[in-house]
Amino acid sequence: MKKQAAALASALVSLSMVVVGCSGGGQGSRDGETPAAAKAPSASQSTEGPKAPLKLSIMATYYTPQPPNNQSDIWKKLQEMTNTQIDMTWVPRSAYDDKVSVSIASNDLPKVLLALNSSSPPLVNAIKSGLFWEIGPYLKDYKNLSALSKVQFESTKIQGKTYSLYRSRPLARFGVTFRKDWLDNLNLKEPKTPEEMYEVMKAFTKNDPDKNGKDDTYGVLAFKDGQGYLIPHIASWFGAPNDWKEENGQFTPSFMTSEYFEALKYIKRLYDEKLMNQDFVVTEEQQMNSLYNQGKAGINLGLFDDVGKMQLELRKINPQAKVGILDTITGPKGQRIWSQPGYTGVYLFPKSSVKTEAELKEILAYFDRLQEPDAVNLLTWGIEGKQYKLTNGQAEKIVSDDAFNNDTLGLGELRIDDGSKELVLTGEDPLTTKGKQLIKDNVKIVVTNPALSLYFESLTWSQKSNELKKIVSDGAVKFIMGKIDEDGWKKVQEDWKKAGGDKVLTEFADIFAKSKNK
Repeated sequence: MKKQAAALASALVSLSMVVVGCSGGGQGSRDGETPAAAKAPSASQSTEGPKAPLKLSIMATYYTPQPPNNQSDIWKKLQEMTNTQIDMTWVPRSAYDDKVSVSIASNDLPKVLLALNSSSPPLVNAIKSGLFWEIGPYLKDYKNLSALSKVQFESTKIQGKTYSLYRSRPLARFGVTFRKDWLDNLNLKEPKTPEEMYEVMKAFTKNDPDKNGKDDTYGVLAFKDGQGYLIPHIASWFGAPNDWKEENGQFTPSFMTSEYFEALKYIKRLYDEKLMNQDFVVTEEQQMNSLYNQGKAGINLGLFDDVGKMQLELRKINPQAKVGILDTITGPKGQRIWSQPGYTGVYLFPKSSVKTEAELKEILAYFDRLQEPDAVNLLTWGIEGKQYKLTNGQAEKIVSDDAFNNDTLGLGELRIDDGSKELVLTGEDPLTTKGKQLIKDNVKIVVTNPALSLYFESLTWSQKSNELKKIVSDGAVKFIMGKIDEDGWKKVQEDWKKAGGDKVLTEFADIFAKSKNK
């Protein structure tokens, strides 16, 4: 075990993208017997009395000024419902990566590890080294875990084995949010094409859309990590493939396509004309969102499942603000949206913390229990009678939005369900309802990533993906800012090949061919 701990520290100490983490009651009983971790056995089942609660340690990050309250009634109810004692450690995002590294180096890991970047080379190497439990063989014993999507599980496998529980997310999440009041102030129509979008961004920057008499707005904002969602959105408008293009068994990275380069030129025009924030290379995502909420930009290229929260935050500062959303932009190849993997992050179970198979089974039973309707709605809406009440079979909040958000803060970190069992909010804001509908409707126009399932199998990609991604990201920034021209962009592509990209292309082709011959 000491050797495993040392290997874990060595393999993962450089990992910076791993995040550890964790919305009611009274609904539905389970079909069949509930696993031990879900509820205590009755006296007739055991002469030893109720089973002791499962002690479960989870470390998570938070993005708000204050950490979640682990002592709230909802957290107490959650532990009662699942027969657990949850030891939560909350770490602010700004200090989280260092905290993870220290925890790994000191072999002080929680029992449940949520990795947001599940294809990170150090993490994949640690999994391949046997430092985490393989859970695939156990899933069949749990009603809810065994019903999870096989397609999404397939995307998370490593060497054909399942080590993790994925957190389900919609495939078609990308969407365009805009200030409808600004559009109305300038007598503009909703943009439908990339060029129309450019004209709107220009007007939002130059024509005082908020009518405050100041030159203090941008058309759109970006943040430093891969330019935020800017490139994925705009590249999809121009018809670029989703990260990779597969043709006759051969793979081409998206950034080497002409469509991607057209997207870069479009973004460069936004930068050159100062229609986007000039300091995007040092802007954090939270800073970008804060600037949008303060009314500093009129277009937000983000995720549709954030629109309700986004409008709420915006109206705290400007109660008269009106927000609209677009289904998508029609480019040269029609309407296209890059799909998401279908999950965001995976839960892993370190052997150094979960020492026995029996304990692993109890933890899996806990996650199985979380997918029952009463648990799903506890994590979504809180406690019936305190945070919400049932009105015609729907959830109606009985506290203010601020109080509700404070009461339920952090609970979403625990969820792995797809939301299908949660109650619908009565009187839901039309914008939120529209966003949810577009997420469902846009599945028909998603462009999937054909190499997603190959990431874990390619040794070179596992070892060098961060380096290769950085070459592309840095090159894109330099092109957008005018530090390199088209020839310089071609050199970026050559540098990528020389740094291991050529080997990745060969390995992808070989793995793909073998998968077709099985």
